[in-house]
Amino acid sequence: MTPSYFLGIDVGGSHITLALIDAATFDLLPDSVVRENLDTHTHAADLLDVFEHTIRACAAKHGPAAVRGVGIAVPGPFAYEEGVCRITPSQNKYEQLFGVNFRTYLSNALDTRAKPVIFNNDAACFALGEYFRGGAQGFKRPVVVTLGTGFGASFLNNGRPQTRGGDVPPGGELWHVPYKTGVADDFFSTRWLVAEWQRLTGQTAGGGKEIAQAALKGDATARKIFRAFGENLAECVAPWLERFGADAFVIGGNLARCWDLYVPALETGLAKRLTRGIAIKPCELGEEAPIYGAALALTFADAAAATPGVLPADFTGLGALTAEVSAQKQVLLDGAADTPWKPLVATLDSALRAAGKKTVWYDVNAARTGGVLDADSLANIRPDAQADLCVVAGTGASQVPWPDAVKILAP
Repeated sequence: MTPSYFLGIDVGGSHITLALIDAATFDLLPDSVVRENLDTHTHAADLLDVFEHTIRACAAKHGPAAVRGVGIAVPGPFAYEEGVCRITPSQNKYEQLFGVNFRTYLSNALDTRAKPVIFNNDAACFALGEYFRGGAQGFKRPVVVTLGTGFGASFLNNGRPQTRGGDVPPGGELWHVPYKTGVADDFFSTRWLVAEWQRLTGQTAGGGKEIAQAALKGDATARKIFRAFGENLAECVAPWLERFGADAFVIGGNLARCWDLYVPALETGLAKRLTRGIAIKPCELGEEAPIYGAALALTFADAAAATPGVLPADFTGLGALTAEVSAQKQVLLDGAADTPWKPLVATLDSALRAAGKKTVWYDVNAARTGGVLDADSLANIRPDAQADLCVVAGTGASQVPWPDAVKILAP
């Protein structure tokens, strides 16, 4: 049997890590691992180029023809089904990426658009990896969390992330759950540890690691902070663990390394609040977990929905449209709601690449809420001045405030 592979990608805050997963054995191939630094504040075209060249480098380890598809674990907010970034400029990461269609750009990386490029929440991918061969293995309804710079979580129901229903929080995540004076993410991240240390001691700390080292050396205040962290975590998550009927609570992320400082308080707090027993376990795969999870997600993804399809046979005017778009630097490509946008954008992109122009595509629907285009969100779609060509596509694209753009109507 000819070997084939899934390509999994973990998108971190400062780097991107890729590896091939054997489709038959689901083993990660160590010789395929590629790791590249990632500047999340750079221009859209530069960042997308990092993704593309690392995908090509990873696929080349065993041949791109053998790669079935690409699975990407990426932080939100992100329109995962569409492959479009929805991280706003105010979030201090990917400031220039709001509305960027990652899928259109990265579908070139395997030299065929017939292979799916899918996107999933990084916390969900982490959980899937741990479920498949890590700390969540063998459990039916584990809740997997990551504690570090933020509070990630995923509720797994027999191996699938559950994002809807009354037994999980909205979106199947915990970071936004109201807690005390804010939301859970305000309390279960390294910034809470740092803020609490400063509140109690009047001193600044470089991060959670510094406070953990103090606690391990016996500092009473540091130990008190971590104990409160565990108590608070139990109080916050217990109602959702109870409602979901969780049989395991699996902890990963940087703060998992401080296990002995807060988990005893967490265990005591959960024992008081839950009506059934629950296993509390550390993650086992570390940085490999989201790579496994991203690859695993390819096995149950709708591949057809992740590929653009083809233009209708009666579609006319493509050549003239390509020439008109190619002559510009910035384009707002508008058209009727029944325009076949996915195959049109993919076909245009291929034609433009053949002409030597790499295009950054933006999806105007990233600015749509409840069917209505929001003015503030439209303003978040910002052109990359360094790109060969920037195009906003979709019904209503002409409303994007790009003063230097040419407005073109799709056939």
